Amino acid sequence: MRRRPVTIFLLLVLAGLVGWSLWSRFGRREAAAEPVAAPVAVQSPSRGPISRTLRYAGTLEPRAIVTVLSKVPGRVERILVSEGDTVTKGQLLVLMEDDVAHLQADQASASLEAARAQLEKAQRGVRPEELASAQATLAAAEKDLADADTAFQRAERLYADGAITKAAREDAEGKLRTARTGVDNARRSVQMMEQGAGSEEQRMAEAQLASAQAQYDLAKLNLDNTRVTAPIGGQVAKVPIDEGNIAGMATALVVIVNETAMVVKAALPERHYGDFLVAGENVRAEAVFAALAGRGALPGRLISISPTIDPATRTFTAEVEVTDPKGELRSGMYASVTFEVERADDALLVPTAALCSRGGGRGVFVVDGGVARFRALKTGIEGDGMVQVLEGLAAGDRVVVDGNAFLENGQRVSLGE
Repeated sequence: MRRRPVTIFLLLVLAGLVGWSLWSRFGRREAAAEPVAAPVAVQSPSRGPISRTLRYAGTLEPRAIVTVLSKVPGRVERILVSEGDTVTKGQLLVLMEDDVAHLQADQASASLEAARAQLEKAQRGVRPEELASAQATLAAAEKDLADADTAFQRAERLYADGAITKAAREDAEGKLRTARTGVDNARRSVQMMEQGAGSEEQRMAEAQLASAQAQYDLAKLNLDNTRVTAPIGGQVAKVPIDEGNIAGMATALVVIVNETAMVVKAALPERHYGDFLVAGENVRAEAVFAALAGRGALPGRLISISPTIDPATRTFTAEVEVTDPKGELRSGMYASVTFEVERADDALLVPTAALCSRGGGRGVFVVDGGVARFRALKTGIEGDGMVQVLEGLAAGDRVVVDGNAFLENGQRVSLGE
């Protein structure tokens, strides 16, 4: 009689175990067949501007740094500026010793005047009194020739008669040849004076004048170079020589910096080089200076990028010109430079958080009728938490922007508030 309750208890336990096993095998599968809708947040694409920017550190430098060099050797007589002085373009900076330069200029001036007079003579021709003198010389030579010819004829007869020696006859013949040469020379001289200087003589005189002019210009330039002037306006940064010292050719005399237009030089990784080549002049830039935090960003203008990549650092240099109307910028300041390398003013935009990858493609989930459908996209610019959509979405689509991490294509969703 006592075994009956125990048996009943054991039967009940066995029935419970069998029921639990059946529920686990069939009841759970049935529940899994109807998954719970995943909660998501959706948002429609918007339209607006978008840009891609790069931000890198740079150093401020003057755009123009000029070291004024001596162009003539000599002693430095006077230095007319000091470090820190503001100078204008063309202002006198240094006076060099000029004694030798003055003498060379005077000598070259005299040679120039002589060459000019020679050319004028060749172009003008001889004076009347010079021509008359030459004609008188010709007449005298012709008379001498007639006398020499008479003497030679007489010597010929006497020699034939044996009255004079052969040497006497040859002497008379030599005087006749000399007289003929004198007539020929005198006649050519008269002809040249009557015809004037030939083209060859005039060209020679012109060449001599040009050479003298060049020598004078060079001497004058050397004299002018003893007065050293500022090639640009700016501030005197350094005077590396003292009065009384001897300066050679290309000795540094004064260093001038122009800090009105300053340049920030920033080193960027080579992976961005193509961005600058594509954007070209459309790159926008601005700079923030740590020493002038209250000024905010100053607008800049990209003026150049280095034509090569530094093989040691794998970087290239971009130069941004910034203006300083208040005169607060100083060479060597640290700057944070922002480059805008891409921009679209009216783009279809979705949050970057909406993007995900499925099946090797990149896109977003779009909710339609309570179901999430994956849609591959063609995207453009990304920046400031947004991405430009080029293909794949319409303005009215409802895009999942939160809760898309584990979504699957075709999964039911519920829209959160």
